[in-house]
Amino acid sequence: MSDDTFTTIARGVVGDDSATLVGTPIFDEITTSHNDQRTIGIVKVSGTAVSVRHGSHHNWSSVVKIIDQSIPANVAATWGFPENEQKIYEMALFTDDGLPLRPARCYLSQTIEENIVLLWLEDLTNTPQPPWTLQHFINAANHLGQFNGYHSVNDTELPIEITRNAFHLRASASPFKSNFAEVVEKIDSTAVREAYVETPVESGMELASVFEKALEAAKLLPHSLAFGDSHSRNLFPVESETVGIDWASVAFDPIGVDVGVLIGSALTYGLEEAQLISRNERPVFDSYVSGLQSSGWVGDLKNVRLGFFAQFAGYLSIVGTIPVKLEQYKQRRAFLEKRLGVALEDVPKHVAPVIALIPGYVAELRQLLD
Repeated sequence: MSDDTFTTIARGVVGDDSATLVGTPIFDEITTSHNDQRTIGIVKVSGTAVSVRHGSHHNWSSVVKIIDQSIPANVAATWGFPENEQKIYEMALFTDDGLPLRPARCYLSQTIEENIVLLWLEDLTNTPQPPWTLQHFINAANHLGQFNGYHSVNDTELPIEITRNAFHLRASASPFKSNFAEVVEKIDSTAVREAYVETPVESGMELASVFEKALEAAKLLPHSLAFGDSHSRNLFPVESETVGIDWASVAFDPIGVDVGVLIGSALTYGLEEAQLISRNERPVFDSYVSGLQSSGWVGDLKNVRLGFFAQFAGYLSIVGTIPVKLEQYKQRRAFLEKRLGVALEDVPKHVAPVIALIPGYVAELRQLLD
């Protein structure tokens, strides 16, 4: 990284093409966990610059995402395409739609050593971080709805190739049916008893059955551009906007899947977040619908709810099968404990309130499929 690079970034951040570096930039690694092993580093770079034109001093900062495109995609990221994310930033896509959901500003995109990509992005480290308040979820859901609705109404076509039905690739990567069968087999284990203390273990198999049907039915639903990996760690509240990062999963998916990811993923984080979203799933979903409708979208809300389940039920399945995966998770103990906020041994008790939601959602999804 040269001084010329830092100068380019500083000028972009402060909006002054006469800005000159003062001193040496500071590097701080961001250790937030991520599923895609192709992302090999995230670093905040900050410093000071002086405007030659005005004589004023300015602090500047940017977050650089480092991607190694030569690394094969791991199972948890086969529906993500870093090359698309790079193109979205380089071509400034989604920046002039007039929508409250926008990509982070990109000051520079670099490709070095053939396969290493550096994306110099807007620093969002001082925005509200998870766990979010309910209002943050409601606002983000509304903005996702506006995004999906706008691109549906306008029949947007992108100048890049994106995946259709990426949601299906994502869900199919998990053997949820065999995992739930294992829950039934291990009904007498301590972990399963603690997690299913008030819930029949057979409800997991019922969820797997209706989820499988929902995945096939969702392929036939109305589609639109979808953000893709729309969980709260990829979305940042900035005043009246929601700023998105990690655009590698943009796809042409059923309307509703984006809010399914937003709500469903919240069940898999800390206890506070899971409880908040469990109690308020419907208001968040309704805010998404309001965003859709405000964009001029007109459609069948039953289809939107089914699209929601095409992702939400996957997260519910992850939670429902955690008790039989504890041995496997020991290999990623630090990651899981950081994500859930509890010791691995306490996870079954932690997820019990979420698992208790399964029978009700099975009944609703079965009705939607009838």
